[in-house]
Amino acid sequence: MTVLKRLAAAGVAVFLAGCVSLLPETTPSSIYRLSTPEPSGGSAMNRQVVRVDLPLAPRGIASDEIAISLQHGELAFIDGAKWISTTPRLVQDLVISAIDAYEPDLIASRPEDGVNAEYELHTEVRSFEAVYRDGADAPPTAIIQMRVRMVRLSDRSLLGVQAVGAQARARTNTVGDIVAAFDAAAQETAGEISSWATQQVRAHPPVVDED
Repeated sequence: MTVLKRLAAAGVAVFLAGCVSLLPETTPSSIYRLSTPEPSGGSAMNRQVVRVDLPLAPRGIASDEIAISLQHGELAFIDGAKWISTTPRLVQDLVISAIDAYEPDLIASRPEDGVNAEYELHTEVRSFEAVYRDGADAPPTAIIQMRVRMVRLSDRSLLGVQAVGAQARARTNTVGDIVAAFDAAAQETAGEISSWATQQVRAHPPVVDED
């Protein structure tokens, strides 16, 4: 079965094949999550703490809706399917998991953890949507684009800014395969962010107080 889309502007449900349905949604939404890598474990001693802020995101992709992009950049959402949390929270969770799994020199924290951190990772989600490049009947491509910044908190130095992202084409035009494409792009993006964070920390060690 092809994906059912709800147009953001008109609030009308439309099949990808072009058929129109004005009936309201009567079944509960299916909930989808992104896979996360297993944490590496180990002691937190001698590891630099990086505080991962909740990402900024445009209003259109900041909810728990699964966004798709149609012709002329028109944004819509998959009807009857949602992410398990908002897109910024999904991205934050995935980046934290990637740092903990892949970067033995770092340990990730959230602002609400209240722990001392030497570095702060700021992220902005620019794109998090499945784009129909080849028409509404063809499988879309999940595209994730982000901007990341690393700040050293002790002296408020901006250490680096980087554009990161990835894309993956869905195998078929179904919700399950579209989510799988999102997952592949998200895993690649999170791995790139975690590796970049380690590079910044190694290039800019903590400031030593000589007093």
